[in-house]
Formats: sequence, C-alpha cells, structure tokens
Amino acid sequence: MSLRPRSGEHVPPLTAQIARASNPGGTTAIWVRDRLDGLWCDEDFADWYPRDGRPGLSPAQLATVCVLQFLLGLSDRQAAEAVRCRIDFKYAMAMELDDSGFHHSVLADFRDRLTGDGRADRLLDLALSRLKEAGLVRERTTQRTDSTHVLAAVRDLTRLELITEAVRAALEEVAGTSPHLLDGLIDEDWGLRYGRPVRLGKNPTKPKTRILTTGNDAVRLLKHLYRHAAGRASGPRVQALRQIMVQNYHRDAAGHLCWRTAEKEGGAGLPPSSRAIVSPYDTSARYARHGHIISWKGFAAHLTETCASDTPNVITDVATTASTTHDSQVLPGIHARLSRRGLLPAEHLVDAGYTSLPHLEQAAREHQVTVFGPLKSNPTLQHRRGEGFARDDFHIDFDLRQVTCPQGQVSAGWHGPYPTSSPTAAPLIVARFTKSQCRPCPARAQCTSTADSARTVGFPPRELRDLQLHVRAEQQTPEWKARYAVRSGVEGTVNEFAHGHGMRRCRYRGQSKAHVQHVLTAIAINIERLSGLPPAGEALPSRRPTAFQSYLDRCEIFRPRSWRTLGT
Repeated sequence: MSLRPRSGEHVPPLTAQIARASNPGGTTAIWVRDRLDGLWCDEDFADWYPRDGRPGLSPAQLATVCVLQFLLGLSDRQAAEAVRCRIDFKYAMAMELDDSGFHHSVLADFRDRLTGDGRADRLLDLALSRLKEAGLVRERTTQRTDSTHVLAAVRDLTRLELITEAVRAALEEVAGTSPHLLDGLIDEDWGLRYGRPVRLGKNPTKPKTRILTTGNDAVRLLKHLYRHAAGRASGPRVQALRQIMVQNYHRDAAGHLCWRTAEKEGGAGLPPSSRAIVSPYDTSARYARHGHIISWKGFAAHLTETCASDTPNVITDVATTASTTHDSQVLPGIHARLSRRGLLPAEHLVDAGYTSLPHLEQAAREHQVTVFGPLKSNPTLQHRRGEGFARDDFHIDFDLRQVTCPQGQVSAGWHGPYPTSSPTAAPLIVARFTKSQCRPCPARAQCTSTADSARTVGFPPRELRDLQLHVRAEQQTPEWKARYAVRSGVEGTVNEFAHGHGMRRCRYRGQSKAHVQHVLTAIAINIERLSGLPPAGEALPSRRPTAFQSYLDRCEIFRPRSWRTLGT
C-alpha cells in the first residue's frame, strides 16, 4: 500500500458552511482545523509507506480520527460512524459531505503501523511542533513529571491458572493454524482440561495433582510439536508456553518435573518480577508492587507537562515502561525526547522516585535542566537514628585522598570509585579506618555498631558530592519548598488520564500498543485543553461565587480568595 498525498487539503465550501451553521460555538474538532490547520499533513507520513503499490487512505486523516476517537472515548466502529455522520469530523479532515469514510478495521491497521520504529513518539513530535508554531507551547519553561500504574488487558491469573491457560492458548493457536499437528495427541482428558477458559481460583481442589498433570501435558505438547513441526516457526503462544514452563518448572536430580517455589533449592527459585511472564497473551506485562498498598500486572506511564503560570499546561512527553522499571531510569529518556522536540524545560519538577544523583548531574551538564525533587537523605544507620557520627560528620579531603573522623583520626585507605549494583546509584568511594584506630577511641560506640569492627565511610566522587550537599541544603529552605509545591498539580493530570480517558486499563495487548494508546490520549487531552481557551487577548472568565460567598461579600466579611492563603 503506497501513499498518495492530497493536494491543498482545503475544507470544501459546503462542508465549511454547514459546519459553521450547525456548530456556531465550534467544537474541538473544528478548532483543530481552524487554529492549527490540522495537526499534520500527508507529507509528514511519507516514509511510513512504500513508493509503489495500491494507493492507501490519507494517514493524516486516519491520525486525526484516532485522536478524536480517544478524545471522545469511541470504539473503532463508533469512530468510523462519526466520520460518516458528524459534520465537525468532516470539517476537521477536510472531507466532502457525501464522503462515506472508511471501514472501521482501517483504524486498527493504522495503530499497528504506529507501533513500529518509534512512530508513536514521532506522531507526538508532529503534534507538538504544530502547537509550538501556533505559540501554544514554548521551550525553557517549568515542567513536571509523575507516573502511574496501568493495568494490562489480561486476567489476573494465579501461577497454576497461568500454566493451564498457557497450554490452552498454545492448543488454540495450533488448532487455528495447523490442526493436523494435534492428531494423535488430543483425547477426551485434554478436552476436559482445556476445552474452555481456565477458572480455578486461589484454592483449587488437588492442586499438586493439577500442577503435575498440567506440566506433563505441556511437556508432551511441546515435544509433539517439535517432533512433527520441525523447521516451522512457532507461534507466539507456543513460544510463551516454553518460557512459562521454564519459569515455573524445573527438573530435579532424578529428572522428574518439579514445581518451582520461592526457596532457591538447588538453584530452582522463581525468576525476578522483571522477567516473570504473567499472561500468555501479553508477554510484556509484568507484576509490580508500590509500597504495601498498590500491586498490579501491566505497565507504568510517565506523564510530563508544562506548568508555567503564564501559559496553558501542555503534555510534552509520554513514556510507557515495564512496571518494574524504576522512575529514575526514565528521566534521561524524557530529557532526550524533549531536546529533540525543542521543548526542554529550565526547571523540571519531579518526586523522589526520579531524583537519582547521577541523573541530576547529567541533566544539568547535557541539557542545562535543573531537576527539582527531594534527594534521599543520608542512608547511614547513625543518621537514621539521629545519634552518633553520620557520614556528614567526617571531613573529606579529595585532594589528599583521605577522610578525617570527628575524633581527629585519618583514614588509612581510600578505594574506588566503585560502580554500584543499582544502575541509578552514584559510584562509591570507600575510605577505611583500621581496628587499631577505632578500638581505643572513646567515642567508638557512637561510630561503629560492633566492638571488633572499624568504621568505613562511603561517598560519591567530588562533583556528585558537592551537588548532593547543595541539593540537600537547598531543599530545606522555604523558597525551594514553595517552588516545589507546583509539582503536585501533575497529579490532577494523572487523574484526568486515568479516570477521564480510561488510561488506567489498556485497550490493547502489548507494551508497544499500550504506548500508542497513551500517546493518542495525550494529544487528545492537549487539544481538548487548548480548544477551551479564550481567543488571544481575552482573559479567562472568573468563576462565579457561591451563594455563601456572595453572602459574605454582601456583609463585607473577609473570605480567602485562594486555598493557598496562609492561615487557612
């Protein structure tokens, strides 16, 4: 399918006339055409299609329909019907009134095209460039970021349900593509166990028998397919079954199939959450916990928006990651994408999950971005208890490569910097004192926890250490806290995404498709916000006072004008 760009893309006169007459106040779809001249044109998608082949539908029109679809919460069928019937949709896409639109399945094909080669992010790039050209968003303002959990479009399965459903999914896949491969394997027992979707619950009858039976069935199925379908590529469900079997079963010394448990007996423990498959239908979803309250199977979405006082809030970046990915690992990617879009902030407000010391230094060095966020306090035992000598009580001399303790002893060793196990933690320099220095010390009980140990002090290199001390001191000031208070407003945007536009649950399976959903939702929210603004030069209408507020004003009784007023 090739691309044949449309020329002109002007709204037909009759479409414009009827759209104006039937919607004198305008709609969001009409605003997209009037203010932005459409979010994109066909030439923007030229490298998405081959040069030869049957001409396809306009990708600019399909992208616009997808955004309006997520703005209004429509299904594919409802969106295709809106293209046929709604005047403002035809106006936004510059269509004739008698244009019958397209079949709803075209939208699914276009979203599949968006999942490859970073095209979803490029679509957001194009939309933001139009907003930037219109003066609705600019670079070097204040922006803020927060994340939220997203549930995958799969059932929440127990481990026994997972392996049983994986066998059934593989059987369904083989029966749909090569049913003859199941000849000689399937009997009535298989029909009873896998003839319908699995519903076992948390306490099934005879769980050990079910575990061994299902595991042996899976082994037989995989061996049968390997023997009779050698040289053929396995489908995704069969490949998922192989991985799920490895993650949930192992062979003991005698060669018997055994169920994996959390105890690592003989190296047969369970895989980490970052690798464990939770559904045969979406192998990219992962299980994660956030504290002791939230646990989910799916992904995480990171939202970045502008929050300057003199401009409307515009979502500038959306990142979809595995649920087990730490927030601080996402920050460099956010800055790289904002730099590509020409929308880097001067100040970036984030919560404590994003404030990795190396990434704060990297953002300032590479992008001249000041990251505002609470930096974790000193992790030493003495600092947590508030007694004894913490790390900050030691004098560090980087030039002489030595550390002096509060009692005047000088360290005997300086080692490192060593890389840490965490990819987001700073490298560590370790200074060691000797036992001969620490044993006779009268303040030894305030410094070490055991009688026969010597103190070691760990700290980052000089540049990171200076940054660490500066940030920790600055975040204690009232000015820093007042500036950081603006970050809390991003939680309203997260709530708008999750509850106003259904982002809490994925519409589609797979991380790449979930990201397409998040990008289209972000573009839809942007145009919804901006289309509601008054024309340039007009101020927003003030909110009318309530009946009680009017009573207070009439009686000349003071009332606070903002919830931020001191003393309220």
